Amino acid sequence: MRRRTPRWSVRTRIVAAVLTLTVLALTVVGLAFYTVQKNDISDRINQQLGREMEEFATEAVSAYESGQFSTLDALLRDVLSHRVPEDSEGMIGYVGLRPAWTQPGGLDMVADADLMIQLGERVEAVTASQSSELGTLTTPESTYRYALMPITLDDLGTGAYTLAYDYEAEQTQLVDTFRVFVIAAVICLAVLAVLSWLIAGELLKPVRELQKTASKISESDLDARIEVETHDDLGEMASTFNSMLDRIQGTFASQLQLLDDAGHELRTPITIIRGHLELMDSHDAADVEAVRDLSINELDRMHRLADDLVLLAKAERPDFVSLHPVDSGPFIDRLLTLVQGVGSHEWEIESRVEDIIVMDEQRMTQAMLQLAANAAKFSPAGSTIRLGVAVDGEARLWVADAGIGIAPDKVDLIFERFGRADSTVDGAGLGLPIVAAIASAHGGRVDVSSRPGHGSTFTIVIPHEGESWQTF
Repeated sequence: MRRRTPRWSVRTRIVAAVLTLTVLALTVVGLAFYTVQKNDISDRINQQLGREMEEFATEAVSAYESGQFSTLDALLRDVLSHRVPEDSEGMIGYVGLRPAWTQPGGLDMVADADLMIQLGERVEAVTASQSSELGTLTTPESTYRYALMPITLDDLGTGAYTLAYDYEAEQTQLVDTFRVFVIAAVICLAVLAVLSWLIAGELLKPVRELQKTASKISESDLDARIEVETHDDLGEMASTFNSMLDRIQGTFASQLQLLDDAGHELRTPITIIRGHLELMDSHDAADVEAVRDLSINELDRMHRLADDLVLLAKAERPDFVSLHPVDSGPFIDRLLTLVQGVGSHEWEIESRVEDIIVMDEQRMTQAMLQLAANAAKFSPAGSTIRLGVAVDGEARLWVADAGIGIAPDKVDLIFERFGRADSTVDGAGLGLPIVAAIASAHGGRVDVSSRPGHGSTFTIVIPHEGESWQTF
């Protein structure tokens, strides 16, 4: 069995990323600081060596010119006695090749035998070449930065003056400072790790809530929601997730309602057909013919019902409508032609406007024909039914009749699936829900103005941009 690789939580990865970046930043800063300081120490030692050599040369020449000294030994003793070395600084005066004088305090150069041997060799070299020298000597004890100056006085003899700095001792303070930096960095990283863990946990709280909420969701329970407490990206994500659940729950509820309603509506014609078939006298040709006609009518009704249900299901899809510019004038003219054969009514255009409306022409024609069919169904024969289109910030298309009207408490019912204001009139109650679905797919709505006994006006209102040209 293959072992599953353990996964780090998002919280752990965030903390790890923060610490990694912080360690890299501190490392870069620390190394840069150490390198710069180390170079500064080297530059400072070199400058100090050069300056003190110049000062020694000036003092030595002044002492020689005073004529007070008969030997180089006495001159060196006098000049060196006036110099105060630093803690890591040492100086030696040579008479010939012999170290004659050293100044107490500071670096004890004589204590490092290897250093004295190497300096002796360098003194011999610079005395022979009569040129000053700046360099580095390394012994088992330490590393030294030194300067050598040959001394040649005609009546006092030859010698040399050497000045040296313990380079490693000079760096000790830098190392101590860097050690403090490392300790402080480790403490900061520990504090940062704790704070990052707490802050990441707080920031990821909506994600954990999302996980908990998602785990509670099932086909039978879509009520769980995330409590939104922030207004940042994670809060927006939680709000989006809640909105998604609202849409899913609405879709499920709509589908379940559709199935329930469809089952109820389809059960009726099936029951009617079954009942007549059971009671049919197969030896009676007239009875067989009557049951056949009734069954075909009921099956046709079931077919229309199924088509309407499929259409309502498609209305939930984003490609339900295909929007494109449509000339409103020719559109209402064609609509008038199409409704001429609907019922025994007078049809006329109440308002016609020349404008470009962005809509799905076929779907909008379907919706308007459905409104026209409804108007004809509930209006007395010979009455006038009016069609209209207008644009005034929004595009409005309507059908107005002089029929029986709708009671105020029934207006909302007629837009529900299988909802009917008058159950005595033939129909499945899906026509107006289809009209509402088409209007909604256009980003619009259906408005109803009705007075019982005086007629109704159904208006499809959809968004519009632009200005009308001409109104008749």
